[in-house]
Amino acid sequence: MRQHVTDPEMCIQCSACEMACPVKAIECILGRYCIDHDLCKDCGKCIRDCPTGAVDCFIEVKRIYDQEEQSTWTVLPSE
Repeated sequence: MRQHVTDPEMCIQCSACEMACPVKAIECILGRYCIDHDLCKDCGKCIRDCPTGAVDCFIEVKRIYDQEEQSTWTVLPSE
C-alpha cells in the first residue's frame, strides 16, 4: 500500500503544508510535519503550497506509520 508522508531531508519546517490542509491532517510533532493517513483526503493542497516539495512524497509500505512514528524519522524508511 501507499502512504503520503513528508520527506524529512527536504522539509524546512515552514508549516505551509499544515496551514494548507483543510482537514487538519498534518501536525507538527517534535519539529516534524506528519500526515495522519486516516484524516488525509488526498486533495493536494499541501503539495501545492510546499516550497521544497517535501510533502509531495508517497512511499510503499507494508503497514501504515502513525504520526508519532513519522515524527522520529531523519530519513524516509526503506521497506
